[in-house]
Amino acid sequence: SFKIDLNKYTKKQDIAGIDELNVVNCIPDFSYVRDAMAQLVFRELGVPGPRTAYAYVSVTVPDKWSDQALGLYSMIENIDNDFAKDRFGTKDVPIFKPVTYELFLDIGDEWNDYAEIYDLKTDATPDQLQRVIDLAHLTSHASDDAFAAQLGEFVDIEEFAAFVAGHTILSSYDGFFANGQNFYIYLDPKSNKLGFISWDQDHSWGEFGYVGTAEQREDASIWEPWIYDFRFLKRAMKVPAFRDAYRRKIETALDTVFTKERLYPEIDRLAEAIRPAVAAESDFRFKRFEKSVSSEWVPGDRDAGPAEGPNAPVHQIKRFIENRIISLRDQLDGKSEGSRLKRGY
Repeated sequence: SFKIDLNKYTKKQDIAGIDELNVVNCIPDFSYVRDAMAQLVFRELGVPGPRTAYAYVSVTVPDKWSDQALGLYSMIENIDNDFAKDRFGTKDVPIFKPVTYELFLDIGDEWNDYAEIYDLKTDATPDQLQRVIDLAHLTSHASDDAFAAQLGEFVDIEEFAAFVAGHTILSSYDGFFANGQNFYIYLDPKSNKLGFISWDQDHSWGEFGYVGTAEQREDASIWEPWIYDFRFLKRAMKVPAFRDAYRRKIETALDTVFTKERLYPEIDRLAEAIRPAVAAESDFRFKRFEKSVSSEWVPGDRDAGPAEGPNAPVHQIKRFIENRIISLRDQLDGKSEGSRLKRGY
């Protein structure tokens, strides 16, 4: 994968107002569509997810390469000041990229105690940084009643419910639910509330073979979706306002964006657009691509082989959608508790 900085040597260069481009290799995703399709779901649920596109990348290096083809990449919008300007109307938005299994844990009273974990990507005032610290204090020390009463003062409940619901619907386990990373947090300068931005969804749509089986990921629990002792999310799930909003987001998705009628044609549209580029990669990847986006299920053990790599089982995104819809409806109707997943590595 590459990050292309258009201002590295010549300043004030941009493409459609964007000056940094992420071109992400699709090595783990034989369908090439999981990131693009996942961000579509997040955005339609109300999460400020990044926009996506595709790029066929070639590189020229003097005295070494001349227009050397590197292959098909997903282009993912960078989460930065330009993203903030487009979504929130101003570049003055604090954006963080946390890496921690203990999100909003009280680890001190000064920003220096939190700085490395929360990795501020833009600028922020001391008062804005204090919001993260104050939420950590609330999460760590407040009673259940106090936490429920004050959570909405720190977090946009509706947007956070959409963010969690998106991960749940997609059985996305290479990130927020499983490893404490692969997402962003921002502080809305107007509301002074924290929000969440989806990121790195190439192992979504129930594909992540390190957690559970293919069948279990299709049936993953909606009420206990985490796979480690996620204190902040566990506390949030007990808050009636959040729990109600979260349920509504899943129900709305099942009526709108997360349907076979909405998703299958979009998968087919993307597959048609990128098919020639995938074919140019190799016969091996092209054959796996066709199986990944097919509506005809591949027979045999879906968990045979390693969790990822060239010998991993082909993961069929449409098969996941069909089975996940059934599981989500059964759990909402109280007919099933879903599968409580555990890390397999």
